[in-house]
Amino acid sequence: MPINDQDILAGLVQDARILGDSRMSRDDQPVTAEVAQAIIGRFGEYMARSGKSQESAARSLGIASATLSQVLSGSYAADADPHIRAIDKWLEIQLSREKAPKPAGFVRIGVTEQIFGVHKWVMKTNSIGLIHGPNGCGKTITLQAIRAETPGAIYFSLQSASRTPRAVLEGIMHAVRAGVPKTNACQLLHSLTGILKDTNRLIIVDEIHKLAGRLNDDALHTLRDLHDATGCPMIWAGNGKIANYIREGHSDGYDPLDQIFGRISWWLDLTEKAQGGGEDGTRLYTVEEIRRVFAASKIRLTPDAERYLAVLANDPALGCLRQAKWLVGMAMVVSKGQAITADMLRAIQRDRLGRRAAQAVELQLEELGKVLVA
Repeated sequence: MPINDQDILAGLVQDARILGDSRMSRDDQPVTAEVAQAIIGRFGEYMARSGKSQESAARSLGIASATLSQVLSGSYAADADPHIRAIDKWLEIQLSREKAPKPAGFVRIGVTEQIFGVHKWVMKTNSIGLIHGPNGCGKTITLQAIRAETPGAIYFSLQSASRTPRAVLEGIMHAVRAGVPKTNACQLLHSLTGILKDTNRLIIVDEIHKLAGRLNDDALHTLRDLHDATGCPMIWAGNGKIANYIREGHSDGYDPLDQIFGRISWWLDLTEKAQGGGEDGTRLYTVEEIRRVFAASKIRLTPDAERYLAVLANDPALGCLRQAKWLVGMAMVVSKGQAITADMLRAIQRDRLGRRAAQAVELQLEELGKVLVA
């Protein structure tokens, strides 16, 4: 019997939905003795490598330690298949965390904890969270850390060339490592829904401000449709343009933007902190947090350099933390292993920005000196 393209596509969707990267069993097939032994063997290897106790694994699995021992030894009197499947799924999570690349230079500090708070909320409520703030304030590196720590999380960063509904869906399909069929956007949405429906996989869309005012907002509404169809939690992140657009903008498309507004359950505004207007009166980064960020990379800074960098990291006009890191990278070239000082940073700023702009930085340093407390 000939096999048509739809049959092949359905098979790919089913495989991508049921069998993860580290899974050895399938929910739609019985667990054979060979598969069970392979899972038990992998479990033993992981436990030996990680140093975790069998008791802690049993607690994570939600079963008694004695039951786990019997399943592993093959002496369990009842049907062991459900427990074998549970072990396989648990291993998938652990191995995913183990293999996930952690972003270099990531440190858990105030801003990142707020972003992780949005992550926790959307996972709990299966809703959409919107994080918006100035470029360079740490959104992307934190979202990459969230992806690394969340098994099955999907991260997609919008490019200028990928702002149509189909391009957005293709990007997410690539992120889940599924084949992209040559179909229209509607059929692609249906295929992606088949992969993700009821999986509770987190979908992270970075640089989402690039969709503001694009093509009747069709790409934004396509993401809304994907959320509605799959029930998957989402985090959208971008600059303040997207928040203002969704709240106040007027769409020329077929659907009003209030359908998107109503689905966003958490709005994290990092711009307010960058402007010193947060409810607690603090800014994005304290001097102590700047110290911790660079200490994590074993970079030595003098106290005056820490204070100087804190001002740069808190100012969107100067590029926030991203530019502070760039400046330190340049200073490391001339420091020759010595601690980086504020004078080194000032000299680089003069060369980079010119004397007048560098003087403006110095004025901001003086103005914000009373706000940033070490």
